[in-house]
Parts: sequence; C-alpha cells; structure tokens
Amino acid sequence: MLEDYCKTLVGAGSSRDMEKLYAAASARKKEFPGIPETGDLSFFEADVFLNRFASKEIDPETLYAVEKSFDIPFYDNGKVSLTGRIDRMDIVRGKERDTLQITDYKTGKNELSEEELKNDIQMKFYIFAAFLLYRKRHRNIRFTLSYLRDGNESSFETSAPETFHGEIEGLIKELAGDSSYAKRPGSLCRRCPAFKVCKPELPDE
Repeated sequence: MLEDYCKTLVGAGSSRDMEKLYAAASARKKEFPGIPETGDLSFFEADVFLNRFASKEIDPETLYAVEKSFDIPFYDNGKVSLTGRIDRMDIVRGKERDTLQITDYKTGKNELSEEELKNDIQMKFYIFAAFLLYRKRHRNIRFTLSYLRDGNESSFETSAPETFHGEIEGLIKELAGDSSYAKRPGSLCRRCPAFKVCKPELPDE
C-alpha cells in the first residue's frame, strides 16, 4: 500500500495527499476480508500506522525506488545470492556528494537504539546489497529504521559499505557448514530462500 501511495505522489509531483493515501488503503483492504476492524492486528491499528507515515512529507524529487527487490549472486561462484527487498530509497543531495538513503519501515514494538543499529546484521546486509547494486554512483549510504508505531527513527551512515563484505561472507560460510540443526525436508523446502545453502534431500517429483 505504501508503494502504491509513493508512486501516486511521484506521478502527481506532490509531497502529501491524504485522500490518495486512504484511497490506496481502501483498495488494498478489499484483498484481506478476514482482518478484524479492531485489535492489535487490525485495520484500526493500520490506520494509526498510516497517519504516522503520512505525518512526514515525501519529496517526489528525491524518491529513488520503492519496494526494490534484489537477487545478487555473491558466494560460491554465484550459488548463493543476496536476496531481499528494500522498502524505500531516496537520493539525498549534498554539497560534496549525494547519499543513498535506505528506509526500512517497522510496525513492531522492539526498537533499536543508534548504538544497537551499528551492529545490526540487517542494516549491514541492506547497505552492502545497495552498494553492490549502485556502487558506480553511490558510496555514501544511510540506513534508517522508521517505526510507524510511534514515529521514531534510528539511522546509521557509512561511506565505506564494502567493509561489510567479510562479515556477510563469514556468516554464509558459517551457515553453510552448520550441522547443529537436523534438516527436516518437506513440501515447502523449494520455496525457502536458504534452499541452495541447505541442499535438502527431497524425493523426485
């Protein structure tokens, strides 16, 4: 829904439009008839998030991408890829250089402090993936967790995103060699993003 709204703003050249926001929400609401109107996981709660989201203007001139999917061959001759989806990216203009701003929206209650974010593997993963995608144009990358529940934000910025390469590669090696968890092959294995790493023995279909 946020993707629909952001694309609408870009098309109209507008920074905020509550009418279009709720039109996008209403259109998406029809897809989920089983969600209750009230409660922790409800349309009422979603309405609170929408208002938090809409309280901050979005500059259509800086908005770079929304719901950007990536699948980047990375390890073991491309057998293991970095795969994910970035909620939103903006280009923040600077006097000396531009910054690629990654925003990840959160609806949960557990918030990371600025200090905790420095060691967060999700942050490192997204920054490094963005670096691989756009390294010819952007080296300065900022990652921001935007909490829709209360409007708080935590950010981390780096001009050396390549430094996360070794840590991410090390984690993949660790996962690939981890035998502490017994494999439980099943019907959902082929849809799992770790399928190529796990290599479960499945019956021929």
